[in-house]
Formats: sequence, C-alpha cells, structure tokens
Amino acid sequence: MRARKIGVLLTGMGGSAAVELITSLRATGRYRVIAVDASPYAAGYAVADSHHIIPFASDPDFADAFRKVLIAERPDFVIPLVDEEILAVNRIVREEFGGAMRVVGPSVAFSELTMDKWRATGALKDAGVPVPDSWLAGDASGASFPAIIKPRSGRGSRGLAYLSGPGDLSAYLEEAESDADEYIVQKRIVGTEYTVSVVAGLDGRLIAVVPKEVLVKRGITQAGVTRNVPAIDAVCRTIHDRLEPAGPFNVQLMLSRDDVPYVFEINPRYSTTTTLTIAAGVNEVDLVISDAMGGKIENVAFTPDLMMVRHYTSMYLPAQDWPKRLDSE
Repeated sequence: MRARKIGVLLTGMGGSAAVELITSLRATGRYRVIAVDASPYAAGYAVADSHHIIPFASDPDFADAFRKVLIAERPDFVIPLVDEEILAVNRIVREEFGGAMRVVGPSVAFSELTMDKWRATGALKDAGVPVPDSWLAGDASGASFPAIIKPRSGRGSRGLAYLSGPGDLSAYLEEAESDADEYIVQKRIVGTEYTVSVVAGLDGRLIAVVPKEVLVKRGITQAGVTRNVPAIDAVCRTIHDRLEPAGPFNVQLMLSRDDVPYVFEINPRYSTTTTLTIAAGVNEVDLVISDAMGGKIENVAFTPDLMMVRHYTSMYLPAQDWPKRLDSE
C-alpha cells in the first residue's frame, strides 16, 4: 500500500523562494504541497500539487477564504510566509483546526513580540543579546548618529532610511504617514550583515543555526554565503533559550568590526534565504516537520562558504493550462 503523503500548505507562493521551496519538498517524495497566494500569477502554482488564490490579509474576506482552503485541502501542516498573514493564520489554525493540523512557525506570543521591532529590541536587551542603541522616533532627542529609521512593523526594508543627523530625522517624520512613535531609530552599526536560519522544533528543540552573510541586498538577499561564525551561533542560541519561540525563525544582525553580533530584527517565519539553507544541507522545513512527527533528528550540519546568487527565470505554457482563479474552480 502506498504511504499517505504529508499535506503541507504554504502561503506567499508568489515570492522569490517559492519554486525552489516547493520543489525541495516534493523531491523528498513525502509531501503533497498546496500553494496559496493572493496573486493569480504566483509561480509556485506551476510546481505545487494544488493551489488556491486567496485575498490579501488586509481584506475582510481573508479569514473566510483561508478557512475554506483548509477545509478543502485538510493539510497536516500550514506554513505562513507573509508577515501580514502570520497572526491571522495562527488564530484560524490553532483555534479552529488545532487537532487536525499544525502551524510551522513560532508561537503566537513570540510572533506578536518580534513583529513589533521596538518591543523585540527591549526583550532582546533584557535577554542579554547585543542590540543597537534604540529610540522611539517621538522621543529620539538623545539619538546617536549616523542612524537608521524604520517602521516598528513591516518587512523587506520598507520605509527604512539612513539618517546622518537630527535634520534628517525631522524631515523623515514630516513626510511619515504614521505617528512618530510608530517608528524606531537605531544607531547604525558598521560591519557585515547576516541573515540567520534558526531551525527550532515546534516542541522547543533547537535543531540547527545557519548564519548567512549578506553580500547583496535589495529588499531581500540577492547574494549570500553560508558562514561558520561561533559568535552568531551563540547569540542565536541565547535568543532561542531565553525567548522560547517554539518554532523556526529568522534573525537579522550586523557583525561589528570587533565581532559583536548586534541583532536588529527577528522574523517569525522562514526567510527567502531558506533556499540557501536547504542547498547547504539543512532542509529546515523538512526537518521541523519530521521532528514534529517524531522522527529521529541527529547530526545536522551545514556546508559553510556555500554561495547563493539569486536570479530570475521565466515559465512558458499555454494560457489555458495556467491555474484557474479560485472563484472559477
């Protein structure tokens, strides 16, 4: 008898990592992958086992539409990869389908904390994790410059600006769409940027830490390379132990010239560089799911100094073969 495949639903499947991520899961032969996105042209649809088009998370119909997808597909695991969807997806899955499926991601409490960069900075500091000196923009008279400013919530460097002095801060806030205290100012750290996969099991087990040096970044990492950096490994383990995420997450930090890792952001989800982590020998999605299902996980190690250069390609197929819109299915 053929073994039943594990159903995995992933959101954000129009993103840069979608095709590689789906392909890596299907290549194991163990998964049935459901791709979900708000776009009718998400590339992930072409390589998934099935797909659904849903509204954006800001749409009032999002919850009902997502709930219908879960009822139709009955996945074993749900992986939200869009920041705006994380809390809503967690609430729906955990409260309404908790006995039948699980969210592959950190706890709601950890997600809420880390999605507020100001609160997260305070929690990290209390945990003994190095962070840049930080101020709310509405109370930044004592800020050190040069600095950066960014929204307390958001992703992909949206709204980020570099400040050389108080005048730049005033000019930024004059054009800002929200109140000053919705922005955080941080001292600019000179060093090397890293994005780190912290592969944590849903039961709290730490499986692996994979640091990746950011070589080129334009919103997301365009080129990166895995590195073995003990100081980064240690600080990510501290975050895991002190903040108890109970799920995989991504850490962004600057390694200063004196080798101090200053954490400036945590994403409560897999990052777009998950594909590099997988290529380096740590399939962080498969590992977390296997661990959740009681599999024996041991001797997890990554290949250091493996470079990723992100590029874009195109698909060509008859228009009538393209996945149909949800409302026409």
